Amino acid sequence: MGVNPVRVKERAFAISIATAGVAGAFLIVIQPVQPAIGRDSSASCSRVRAGRHGLDLGTLLGAFVLGLAESFTSTYFGPSWAPAVSFGLLLATLAFRPSGLLGR
Repeated sequence: MGVNPVRVKERAFAISIATAGVAGAFLIVIQPVQPAIGRDSSASCSRVRAGRHGLDLGTLLGAFVLGLAESFTSTYFGPSWAPAVSFGLLLATLAFRPSGLLGR
């Protein structure tokens, strides 16, 4: 169709790198740089993946289940265990329901 897929991928990669650089420059003004700076985004990614990517109701259900699990874990076992339980539930979901909670 006249579209060079390699060129499209290169431009998409360049745009994503540029926006990541700008976001990093703005983020460094708000909070200091530390090793745990990306922990929140990885948790939100696991919530979307647990629900089912592209399905709003599944994402909402996955976020609800993982949020409750993290909250109960933080309350009863300590906040340091919350990410472990979150990713444990994500791995269990991927092992037993690879298409997500509401997937077919």
